[in-house]
Amino acid sequence: MPPEEAPQTRGSTLPMPEELQEKIAAELDRIHHDLEQIGVSLCGDMEMAERHCEPLQRLDELGQRSFWLAKLLRTDNPLELIDDITLGSLSERLIG
Repeated sequence: MPPEEAPQTRGSTLPMPEELQEKIAAELDRIHHDLEQIGVSLCGDMEMAERHCEPLQRLDELGQRSFWLAKLLRTDNPLELIDDITLGSLSERLIG
């Protein structure tokens, strides 16, 4: 199911179990690693990299987003970490 169609669970007051939080963070780490490997592989072909610069930059952004989301799940104070996020659009969406 696409994210925009996922059921909303707003208003839940139950905290996420730490074990589940870590598993989600580990999956985000795997996504980050896989996206980086794909980007490195594709950038190895300079002709292809020049032709597809924008999609490659998008892959990099997706990897960075998964990296920061994993960090946020692992920190004791996510609101404090948001200021450190180097992707302005992500930090704005999180606090806005």
